[in-house]
Amino acid sequence: MGGPSSEHIVSLNTGKNILENLDRNKYDIVAIEITKDGKWRKDGKILTIEEALKNIDVVFNAMHGEFGEDGTFQGLLESFRIPYNGAGVLASALGMNKFVSRLLFREFGLKTPPAIFVEAVDKEEALNSVQEAVKKLKLPAVVKPNSRGSSVGVSIIRDIKQIEAAVAEAFKFDKQLLVEKFLAGREFTCGVLEMANGDILALPVTEIIPKNNHEFFDYKAKYNESCCDEVTPADISQKLAMEIQENAILAHKAIGCRNYSRSDFIVSSNEIYILEINTLPGMTKNSLLPKAAKAAGIEFKELLDTIIGRAISSRKN
Repeated sequence: MGGPSSEHIVSLNTGKNILENLDRNKYDIVAIEITKDGKWRKDGKILTIEEALKNIDVVFNAMHGEFGEDGTFQGLLESFRIPYNGAGVLASALGMNKFVSRLLFREFGLKTPPAIFVEAVDKEEALNSVQEAVKKLKLPAVVKPNSRGSSVGVSIIRDIKQIEAAVAEAFKFDKQLLVEKFLAGREFTCGVLEMANGDILALPVTEIIPKNNHEFFDYKAKYNESCCDEVTPADISQKLAMEIQENAILAHKAIGCRNYSRSDFIVSSNEIYILEINTLPGMTKNSLLPKAAKAAGIEFKELLDTIIGRAISSRKN
């Protein structure tokens, strides 16, 4: 848990919640924290990677964002031949890259919002490119880092005067940006879980309703329950729920996920658009996937057991 990303604190909360809920009669648990500057710490001691991973049978990766979720850490564990939860190297890298993952989603028949990819060496070039993109897409528009999670660095632009601040915010996190046509609609998320027998289960759909002046499910809203209402199962027709669940399974398959994932959608003008996939969903007390699993009758301890079991069996296969 931990890691060098902008989601360091979220990861520590995920790790803490997992540690509190793992069955200690079933597992010998070793807590490893990776600091913001990349040091590996176990039992208060700084260790080499080799020392930290010695005699480890399976890793439960609780890190989010760059390094932990983008294929880097997955590649490290592959080199040690240690089973781990979540997507493999390629799927993790694809899932973190919003632009590339959307290309794959469209190949599988999923709809994505109109968007333009921007890559720049500095903020001035980024600003010019984003201004051109906004002209093509028309306002309102969304500017976001191409490869970050938890909605960090995301801004909705309703006036051209807001573009400069939006670019500056997104550019803090990534030199690759995505400029997207803003679609007004209802926000939903849907988790996918691979069961012990290999079946892929789509969990109940959650509707996310931001409140208290939050325009969308931003970073603060994601980790503060007072900032939004989360309705699970969503108060929607069975037909729409099934369509969103089918889309979530397709997204999971499109980038080659394994174990579990969670996809975010917006329903606008009666069309379902996928925004992104989370290949390593949060597991904090406020996280959406554990809540959806509970709504499906899967308690958190059972969810952790299923994820760990699939991680081990995937390596064997």
